[in-house]
Amino acid sequence: MTPTTRLAAADCLAGRDITEPRLGPDGSMIGVIISDPEGAFLHVLTLPENVARQVSTLALRSGRSLGGGCFDWLPDSSGVVAVAKSGALWLIPLHGEPRLLLTPTPEQSLFAPIVSPLGDEVAYVVNQAEIHTVEISTGATQRIDRGEHDFVNDPVWWNGQCIWQAWNVPHMAWDESLLVSAEGVIAGAKNVQHQQPVTDPSGTHLGWLDDRSGWLNVVTHDGRRIAEECEHGGPTWGERQRSWCFDSTGERIAFVRNEGGFGRLCVVHVATGIVSEKAKAIHGQLSWVGENLVAIRTGGKTPTQVVVYDTSQDTWTRKTLLIGPSFDWEDHPSLVEPALLEVTARDGATLHARLYCAPQPAGRLVCMIHGGPTDQWSVSFMPRVSYWIDRGYDVLVPDHRGSTGHGRAFTQALRGRWGELDGDDVCDILRSLHRPKNMIAVLGSSAGGLTALAVAARESDLVGCIRVCFPVCDIAALDASTHRYEAHYNRSLVGDVRQTVHLSAQRSPIHQAHALAQVPILIIHGDCDPVVPIDQSRALVVAVTAAGGDIELVEFVGEGHGFRNPENNHDEYQRTEAFLEKYLS
Repeated sequence: MTPTTRLAAADCLAGRDITEPRLGPDGSMIGVIISDPEGAFLHVLTLPENVARQVSTLALRSGRSLGGGCFDWLPDSSGVVAVAKSGALWLIPLHGEPRLLLTPTPEQSLFAPIVSPLGDEVAYVVNQAEIHTVEISTGATQRIDRGEHDFVNDPVWWNGQCIWQAWNVPHMAWDESLLVSAEGVIAGAKNVQHQQPVTDPSGTHLGWLDDRSGWLNVVTHDGRRIAEECEHGGPTWGERQRSWCFDSTGERIAFVRNEGGFGRLCVVHVATGIVSEKAKAIHGQLSWVGENLVAIRTGGKTPTQVVVYDTSQDTWTRKTLLIGPSFDWEDHPSLVEPALLEVTARDGATLHARLYCAPQPAGRLVCMIHGGPTDQWSVSFMPRVSYWIDRGYDVLVPDHRGSTGHGRAFTQALRGRWGELDGDDVCDILRSLHRPKNMIAVLGSSAGGLTALAVAARESDLVGCIRVCFPVCDIAALDASTHRYEAHYNRSLVGDVRQTVHLSAQRSPIHQAHALAQVPILIIHGDCDPVVPIDQSRALVVAVTAAGGDIELVEFVGEGHGFRNPENNHDEYQRTEAFLEKYLS
């Protein structure tokens, strides 16, 4: 297509979220959660007709992006067990009325239900801290973990017992985590992460991802490893990522590769170890029954979609079943593939980035920094990138040290240096592009907001303006104010409590007001943020204003850590564009 009008924010925001497609055990149906402004609901698609229908009006708790943890199929494919938006656990038959299995107490949150192979009980996570089961016939519940771990995640059934991921603070899951059962440790080692325990449909074969080799690779319970210098999954931000799976027999494994932020779908024959590449693009939520493999597929030029592969032949023919965005993106010139960059840092380390170049460049650059900071923005469908490309901006996506996708050593290199090394790395990548400061804007949210502000504070001659959303402005304050999952994140990112207070005084934006006063700043923050309280942004505005800086704070009422209200999302696009137009030449 050849668009005649500028890509609008409404075009980028239009559509629905599709998450967690999963083949039913009989292989003839796919369950998928489709979310729109009305809520998240279970839909079922029949194969090969590809007819979709909404199964129930019960609003569910959806996953996000390539995550899941909302539902699991009954073994006879007659229905699913799912977590409602209210937090209750329901049995939803494909034909008939839903039946309540369990109502949690007000202080409980339920996640990641999984039905036993016999279909008689469901294991699930409570408050990311306990593993419970409920009998489907009676509703009787019991706790099955021994309370030895601060966090638990992703239970699966294997040979009649339940297996799950577990870790203790001060570690985060990607620092050191185990696979355990009620009887003890299944897999674990010091300074090694174990994640994504997966079984075949019968619950006989077991595997997981671990980074014992320095790379997050697939490992089977009998000791076979798909040893590659590529990551096969991402960090544990949520439940049920499913970046790999067994086939129905356990004889083949499908897995994804991260190749510098680009994705590839591969298959390995377990007996021979022979790997073959089957498809490009980012894939997630893999599910394989019979000869059908279902996944979410997305890429730089590929709007998010649910696809099915016919694995009966080497060609792995692909069919698209659902597309999330409703805007017609086909052949839109703002969809471009990035170039991979490698840059030498000031200390000699190799840094990584992806540069999206506008077909009709205006010379201006938007640098978009991912959050986490233990994360990565891979080459997936990002309408926000297209929005800037459409306006003639080039878009830089840097992977500072601490990012995932480049092996354990690269991720762990940020330990103790958050707010310093990440900022220096982004500065080094920006300098390698040789662009004038009045042509560069840096954008970041959450931890990415801290890094964006660090760039401005450390080398203000590099950037023309900074726009951040719900940024970390006071590292030390997070120890007392952030949510439970990240309450100990500072221990690995900065140091013990005393070190954090000391280093926060050197690295936090709230203590760098005079340096930040040299660069115009726009902050957008929700007033109900449980992760980074809005008081951090309010305090930064006071400090930078007092130092003579140009800083503005926009508060979104009722929003948390990320914006859900469509009007607010549209407003954020518009305000950001007006801000960049004002300060970039």
